[in-house]
Amino acid sequence: MPAIFRRWGNGGRDARAPRRFAGEVDVKLVGKPIYRFDGIELDTSLGCLQRQGREQALRPKSYGLLVYLIENRHRLVTKEELIEHFWDSAAVTDDALVQVIVEIRRALGDSSRQPHYIKTIPKAGYRFIGTVEAVYAEPPPALALEEITAVEFEYKEKSDDSHQPTAAAAQASGHGWFQRRRASASIAAMAIVLVAGIWFGLQKAWNRQGSALAEMPLPQLPGRKTVAVIFFDNQSASPDLDWLREGLADMLITNLSRSARLTVLGRQQLHLLLERSGHQEAAHLHLDDTLDIARRIHAATIIMGSFTRLGDKIRVDAALHDVQSGQFIAAESFIADRPEQILAQVDLLSLKLAAHLGDAALAADKRAPLGEVMTSNLEAYRCYSLAVEKAQAYHTPEALALLRKATHLDPEFAMAYARIGYTYSMVRVNEGALARPFLERAFQLAHRLTEKDKLYINVWYAAANNDDAETIRWLKQIIARYPLEVEAYLRLGYLYYGHLDEALAVYRQALLIDPEAKEIYNALGFVLYTLGRYDEAIAAHRRYVELASLEANAHDSLGMTYNEAGRFDEALAEFRRALEINPQFHFAHMHLGDVLFRVGRYREAVAAYKKYLQVAPSDWDRAQACDRLVLVYLSNGEIAAAALAAQQELTYHNNFGGPLRVALAKGETDKAAKLLNELLNSASMRKSLSPKVVAALRGEVALRSGRVDEAMEILKAIAGQTPILWNVDGVEMCLADALFELGRLDEAVAECERLIAQNPTSPLLRFRYAEALQRQGDTTRARAEYQRFLETWKAADRDLPQVIAAEQALAVE
Repeated sequence: MPAIFRRWGNGGRDARAPRRFAGEVDVKLVGKPIYRFDGIELDTSLGCLQRQGREQALRPKSYGLLVYLIENRHRLVTKEELIEHFWDSAAVTDDALVQVIVEIRRALGDSSRQPHYIKTIPKAGYRFIGTVEAVYAEPPPALALEEITAVEFEYKEKSDDSHQPTAAAAQASGHGWFQRRRASASIAAMAIVLVAGIWFGLQKAWNRQGSALAEMPLPQLPGRKTVAVIFFDNQSASPDLDWLREGLADMLITNLSRSARLTVLGRQQLHLLLERSGHQEAAHLHLDDTLDIARRIHAATIIMGSFTRLGDKIRVDAALHDVQSGQFIAAESFIADRPEQILAQVDLLSLKLAAHLGDAALAADKRAPLGEVMTSNLEAYRCYSLAVEKAQAYHTPEALALLRKATHLDPEFAMAYARIGYTYSMVRVNEGALARPFLERAFQLAHRLTEKDKLYINVWYAAANNDDAETIRWLKQIIARYPLEVEAYLRLGYLYYGHLDEALAVYRQALLIDPEAKEIYNALGFVLYTLGRYDEAIAAHRRYVELASLEANAHDSLGMTYNEAGRFDEALAEFRRALEINPQFHFAHMHLGDVLFRVGRYREAVAAYKKYLQVAPSDWDRAQACDRLVLVYLSNGEIAAAALAAQQELTYHNNFGGPLRVALAKGETDKAAKLLNELLNSASMRKSLSPKVVAALRGEVALRSGRVDEAMEILKAIAGQTPILWNVDGVEMCLADALFELGRLDEAVAECERLIAQNPTSPLLRFRYAEALQRQGDTTRARAEYQRFLETWKAADRDLPQVIAAEQALAVE
């Protein structure tokens, strides 16, 4: 779930507008077949393979090859044809093809000796021999990928101190940024050409392969050679050195990225590419596999290597290969007498490799070596490297612990401080105050930062100060100078949620650059969800799950969209799947409780919210868990339990309105008015709630105080506003509830009908509508609504007042 959604408290975000924007293109998935055979289903529109109802994981190449065999099942498919089609006629061995076939057979439960599906024709090729049924179902709406013909960006012209506000200046101004300048026309034009080049490269790759295989081509710039540094191979029996697999590659990437003659694949892009190629956890990458990966991204040269322990010493070997021919170019190595010498030795190794790559000038570069730019302490670098991996896997507490250890080992490790600040400002909720000291410390150590790092730190600092305009400005600068930085597009889109057409454009642009960016599909799904375009949102979040099937967050996002679409059983299944993957994933516990609450399973909802409270990582989350408990208890008439939960909510120094709701439930109008006044006059308390929730509380206090006209004015004003994300029922119905209690039944019925047109899946809204119709004397329509309500609440606690009332109404003939 995107971090932006976590700022808005119990009510969530006032963001969904069921409208389309001028000029918006609505593109659907082309209808594609679903192939079925012997309990196996291959849905080509979703890229999903299931056997006996369980999804089977396949690498993109293996999935594409299976589809190809099924589509050509009427004939023999030769090995040469498959190699030409899926390896682009590259010089690969038969073994590469055999390994793909083995993976497919494993997923299908097939056997090479007694094949039911894939038959080997010796020395010739393969045939798909299963009996297949092809079903062409109406596809769900999917994602619009629009061609971008113009891009506007800003960037900041380079200066020695342009990214280095002092701590004093930062504290005095709240951010301490320097003057910005508009990007020159040539830079903007370069960004346009580069994005367009990426687009056409992707189109060519899709047309050639016809599969969902992700392409992340390196930009082909005049005078620059494209290079991919691959993870190193641990040839020792020393698990404590495993971190060097990624660590050595990262060090070389950092050093070689300084070259004006090289374009180097970034660490994040490398991580994603290997993950999608099925090699993320591999202990060793064969040369053929590595060359295949490099060809996908149009790299000209690869650097791959290994390391091993020789007593107390560590030997590191690196080799360069030409990607197109696969030929060996050169090799370099070093032996570090002690581990702490590795960083200095990598600097020297980088210069030698750069010379082989045609950039001898890098040796004369006067900029600081890696040990000075990052850290000269190898253990600190090890902690930092592991922390980045933990952060990518959403293990935030472990990442923070490792980063703090890194700063303890090297008090001048700028990027370790910066990453702590990033975690607090961009990942955690409302913790900008915790982020700022670490980011200011990084600013003080700016001489140890790369240009890209300085730009990102300014983004994080702006976010820590809740300065959206500055955050957007810095993100645009990153995109202008580093157009392949998908992370920048992701963060920029988050900040456009008040202008959803702009957010959609940003995410579609990011998908042109990386069509398999799982985080982008996640964010895009929430934009579509917010617009009320649930089928498209579900398609986006299903794609997220396909790309990250073992990430709890992916299933949590899909569950949220199912919940909002009223597909409650599917939502529950996704949240439980998320918790199977990671039982400590607190958001899944909260969202599981939300669905259980909506369908009347209050006891289970309480258990889910208590578990959320138990595993919550911050006081903000703990306060929100308590407030959810207040809502459930009050809905069930358990005022004493609600009061205890509301008091606990305040102990976490956040207020989602729990104490105020309890005072209203007790009829303590004066106390409620006092609590409302405190809420309205406290910025720290208001930030936990959306403006619409605050207005709803104001309206209810006015109503209970007898100020009916004032209450109606407030409640009618918010009734026309967009519904709230994270809907757990209540706020949207506040006007309907007030009209019902005042006996203004015609108006109450009209308001219920308006809400049902917007959100026909809300169970309690159906119940309120049935009550209003019954009081009007329209028993026929009331009975129909009571029946719809009970169908949704079929598994609800049977002793709830709403269930009893509905069953009694239906029992009367």
